[in-house]
Amino acid sequence: MTEALTILLAKEGNKDAFRQLYDEHRERVYRLAFRYTRSAQDSEDIMQETFIKAFRSLKTFDFGANSSFSTWLSKICIHSAIECLRKIKRRRGENFISLSDLPQDPQSPDPAPERTVAASRTVAWLHGAVHQLSPRQQVAFDLRYRQHLDIKEIAAQMGCSQSNIKTQLARSVDKLRKQLKPIWGEP
Repeated sequence: MTEALTILLAKEGNKDAFRQLYDEHRERVYRLAFRYTRSAQDSEDIMQETFIKAFRSLKTFDFGANSSFSTWLSKICIHSAIECLRKIKRRRGENFISLSDLPQDPQSPDPAPERTVAASRTVAWLHGAVHQLSPRQQVAFDLRYRQHLDIKEIAAQMGCSQSNIKTQLARSVDKLRKQLKPIWGEP
């Protein structure tokens, strides 16, 4: 059965068709959520929330207006991840850096202990600085500089204009420069 037919059946309320869509897309949705939360539990919650929202709004999915079901589902997942990141930030406070955010073994061509410690501190400061960004800025920054998506793709996934994405990215980079100035000095 093609995905288009499966979607049409799911839109009509066929639970088996929706289950098939869930089975086909759950791993990708989980990985996308995990990329932002780095927490298995939060990623599971986001995945569940994503599919609940998708099920509730499946009748609004339009084959012509949306590029694909996968993109539509990614957009829902990203918005759910942003909501989750906001909740986490409120719960933990602004200056929290998770130990899971730190690299396990920093890669350095010179294995001297001083260089390893310096590299580890720099990576920790960078992760901490990225976590100081707003959840929307974190997602936009990740999509642009880690996943290397272009502005148009980011705007489509986040459901906003390209100019909004450019503004979010400019603000993100500006905040990171200010926070990391003590490490790297004047640019």
